[in-house]
Amino acid sequence: MDNHLNFFIPYERAAAWHENQLTRALLVVLRYSPMAHQAWFQLVAPERHLHDLSIAKFATQRQHILETHTDLPEGESIPGISVWLAPDAAQISSPIVPSDRQQVLDGIVTYGNDLVVVIENKITWGGVTEQPHRINLHGSPIIFEEKPRSVSWQTLLGILADLIERNLVSGAERLIISDFLDLVEKHFPHIGPSSTLARCGTQRFRIERRLDGIQGEVVGTSEGKDLGWRDLPGTRKIAMAWLGFSKDNSSICLQMYPADTLGQSRAFYADQSAVNDVLALQANDWSVTPNFHWGFMAGGYAWTNTPLSVEKYCAYWIKNIGSTWELDRPNWEAYCATLESDGIIGPAGKEAFDAEFTHKQRQKAHPRPGLRCEYKWTLAESQQLDARGKFVENVRERVNQMLTALHAQPLIAVAR
Repeated sequence: MDNHLNFFIPYERAAAWHENQLTRALLVVLRYSPMAHQAWFQLVAPERHLHDLSIAKFATQRQHILETHTDLPEGESIPGISVWLAPDAAQISSPIVPSDRQQVLDGIVTYGNDLVVVIENKITWGGVTEQPHRINLHGSPIIFEEKPRSVSWQTLLGILADLIERNLVSGAERLIISDFLDLVEKHFPHIGPSSTLARCGTQRFRIERRLDGIQGEVVGTSEGKDLGWRDLPGTRKIAMAWLGFSKDNSSICLQMYPADTLGQSRAFYADQSAVNDVLALQANDWSVTPNFHWGFMAGGYAWTNTPLSVEKYCAYWIKNIGSTWELDRPNWEAYCATLESDGIIGPAGKEAFDAEFTHKQRQKAHPRPGLRCEYKWTLAESQQLDARGKFVENVRERVNQMLTALHAQPLIAVAR
């Protein structure tokens, strides 16, 4: 046994937040908790059974995979599995190849001559490494599987949390798993479990990733321009929806932006019934406010507050959208003066326009008389709904409220 895996002999030369401390802590948990060991092993080798293997020995920060005194009959070999453990551990396609690199293996679990598992741990997102598939055998008779196996920290920690929450462990075993989860929460919060909002705690990093997953389920695609954003197909009046965490950490926000480009504005304000239906959503706890800004090519610029009420703002654009077009530079001053006179922009709006257009080299600008529509849940309410498996459905219902108001096809739940 590696001395550092004795519970009472920690690493004294590494800070508590160092990834080597995390590896050590995990191996200590696996050594002291049979249930945690079984749960981990199911992720690593689901086709094998822990009770069929020899008693495990654990080691960390060692160059050689096997101990020097390993007794193995001549001509025989030991099966090996290389594990890539990381927050976003995608499946590695590169085959395992022998290497002469100067390696220090993060973790080694040896089951007699039945199996050996080597672990490469990383705590950063987007990390790229060759270590899981370039292994220095140092002449050891180990035959590794063709490719490494990938395990995400979130999945592993979520399962360990399940052992606690479902009362599947007790006594000292429960305490050591709980202490490990507390260690992760304090020193490695960005890798913690995010399978539900409640498990994300108050960690923005994890909450935003959970919400991105929820939004993906709502819309039916994992692809988006950024966390929480998804394209909405099937309508010319709106392009995207965003699900995110409020800046004051109090609520979960669904934001949708009808008429966000000049093209969308023409489609939206030409349908007065849709405008009225969107405004009527305010009676269903939606916030609907003006979101006037300017566009150049695909980008948006110079957002401003509108003095008019949202009802008068919409009535204005219903009347004027037919004569609203892209503007050349010589027409900017007169058009801005008209907007300011009509209450669409204030003095600050003209200053924002000048900063982004007049004082720059852009030669064209097009008005974007959009709306900002927002529905909010308190964080506590969202956590409760998510814990019951109802939050995806609830968010989809709200998205569909908006799509229905826009006379667009609602989203349909996709079977998982």
